Amino acid sequence: MTRNDRFEARRCRPRSLGVLAALLLAISPMAPGAARAGTEPLLRVGDRLKVTIFEMMEVPDTSEADKGAQREAPSPLLQTVYPRVDLSGEYTVEPGGTVVLPLFGAIEAVGRPASAFKADLGEAFDRLFHRRCNITISMLQRAPIYVVGAVRNPGSFAYAPGLMVIQAVALAGGDMENGTPAQAIETTREHERRDGARDRLKGLFVRKAVLIAERDGTAVAQAPALRDLIGADASTALLAGEQRMAQLRAKNQASARATKERAIVAVQDEIDLLRQRMANFDAQIKVRGERLKMMEALFARQVVENERVADVRRDYVDMEGRRRDIEISLLQAEQRQDNAKKALEQSELERRLNLERDLAQVEGEIQQAERAYAALNATTALMARTGPAPSREAGALVYDVVRRTGDVTESLRAAELDALEPGDVLRVRVAPAERVKATDQVAEK
Repeated sequence: MTRNDRFEARRCRPRSLGVLAALLLAISPMAPGAARAGTEPLLRVGDRLKVTIFEMMEVPDTSEADKGAQREAPSPLLQTVYPRVDLSGEYTVEPGGTVVLPLFGAIEAVGRPASAFKADLGEAFDRLFHRRCNITISMLQRAPIYVVGAVRNPGSFAYAPGLMVIQAVALAGGDMENGTPAQAIETTREHERRDGARDRLKGLFVRKAVLIAERDGTAVAQAPALRDLIGADASTALLAGEQRMAQLRAKNQASARATKERAIVAVQDEIDLLRQRMANFDAQIKVRGERLKMMEALFARQVVENERVADVRRDYVDMEGRRRDIEISLLQAEQRQDNAKKALEQSELERRLNLERDLAQVEGEIQQAERAYAALNATTALMARTGPAPSREAGALVYDVVRRTGDVTESLRAAELDALEPGDVLRVRVAPAERVKATDQVAEK
């Protein structure tokens, strides 16, 4: 081969390779898509897609030009791929059925396989940039399914490929018919909670009536709220027992108060005795003072001796000392009496203050207990109304699937083994067995 022939072959090789690569790229997205069109899942509203776009470009290969001999010949072309980060990302199928991408706008997606959406996106890229691209589309998240009706835990659940009706019901906690034992256990627990709340509320009503009676010093009166809660007879019997206990407590308090009052009276008697003794000592001191003055006058006239005057003076001083002792004892007794009276008053004030505080606390607890009892009572009533049928023979489970395809929303009868699609709403209901049988016969005809 001549030198010119080799040059021509080198110049034509990149072009033929480029044409071959273009043909492969044009064919490769189509054949698998066509093969999978019948089995590939269709896109639904709410599906989340991850779109990765790689742009393909041909750039000169400068490494061959640096080596060689024919510098005047054009450089070979290399296929280069680089990601378009500005266009790639995560996108959600909008309620209108399209996926909105930057620069490309809205591309139809609902009801189509991902391969068809990928082909439309590739065409949009080619029209805009006049270059080829390689697109990868992966499904991040499908639209959830919704289960409503006669199930234990209605709500939305994540979709999984191949999810069947019976599996969706299991995700929702099972149907109410098959959940009868668990429902009965839950109902029993709610009744126990309600009865416990009622007993607590009953005790608080009784406590309030007793506190009011102790505060006012009266008998325990009938409480209308307690009568409405447990009935008139039960309320009367319960309050009668509390009245006996209240009488015993009142008797104990009266005994303690009487003891304190007797102590005050005893101190008062002691004070009266000390005051009487002080009066006697005052009279004797007065007599001894007059005698001392007389003896001092006689001593001044030298009628009596000094020893006689000294004896009278000692007797006078001794009487004054004994009077001071009695005066101190009197002051101490008066102080004890004053402290005893204050202690009695303080005890009574503390008792009334404790009663008022306990009464206010009971009022707050009654409000909380009433709210809890009302909520539990409403819960048990609701469970009684919505509980399952006594027997499976009384009805049969019916499954309806509400499915939206494009702008069309339809309701379909489904069986337990039917597959669900993303975004489906599964409605579970209990219908009379005869009606279900007749409906199935009509559907078969």
